[in-house]
Order: sequence, then C-alpha cells, then structure tokens
Amino acid sequence: MALYTKDDILRQAGGKSYDRGIAYIDAIEELSADDKYVDAAVRGSELYEVRIHLRSRGLHGECDCPWGEEGNFCKHCVAVALVYLYEQEHGNKVDERFDVRAYLRSLDHETLVGLLAEAAEGDRTLRKALERRGREARGLR
Repeated sequence: MALYTKDDILRQAGGKSYDRGIAYIDAIEELSADDKYVDAAVRGSELYEVRIHLRSRGLHGECDCPWGEEGNFCKHCVAVALVYLYEQEHGNKVDERFDVRAYLRSLDHETLVGLLAEAAEGDRTLRKALERRGREARGLR
C-alpha cells in the first residue's frame, strides 16, 4: 500500500507542476525503490536524478533540475511519484534499489580508494569535501 495519493502529489507540487509532470511519465528511466526511497532518472532537457522520500507523514522529493534544487516538488518528482504510485496500486514489481553501501563494503581497500579518487576527480564538491576532511584529520586548516 502506497504512503501517498495523487491528491498528496498535487498538494505538494501545485497544479502547474502536477500538470507538467504528467507529460514526463514516459520519460522515466531506472525506477527503483526500497522501503525509504524511490529513485529514478527523468529525461527532460537533460537527464535529471529524482529521489522521492517515502515517509508515513507527508511527501518529499528531490530533483537536480533548477526548480527542484530550489526545494520545489518539480514536474520530474511528480512523474516519478505518479509512476511509483501506479505500480504500487497495480501490484507491479519495482526494481529494488541497489545497495551501494553493501557493494562498497565488499571491495578491497585499494579498489575502494581508486573508485573514490576517480569520483573525486570528476566531482569538485566531493574533492573539496575530502580535502577538508583530510586537513581536519591532520589538524590542518
């Protein structure tokens, strides 16, 4: 049983984003879920990453589109929430979210360091966060 309804999605997004979100239902890729989150990619003018938080009170979504990054429940969130709701209501199986933590725990130290270093080279925010933590661990500022 889903933790939200179409009315909850409409209330969270507002009419304009809700109506626009319906047009993105067929643009969803890689829908997966567990008991806490629904994740998907939505192809718009770019490929946007969406996460819907499944909670017992309220509906919350995150998207890396400009409107979503301002904290709004955007049209991409609407599309993902609607598709997940449909799948739940019809008893359809949704792919289980891949457990990244379990995978990372399975890796040997050198492989893990290599993956993280590679990711940090391609992500300035991650690199800066690691640099900051490294300096703090060494007592440097």
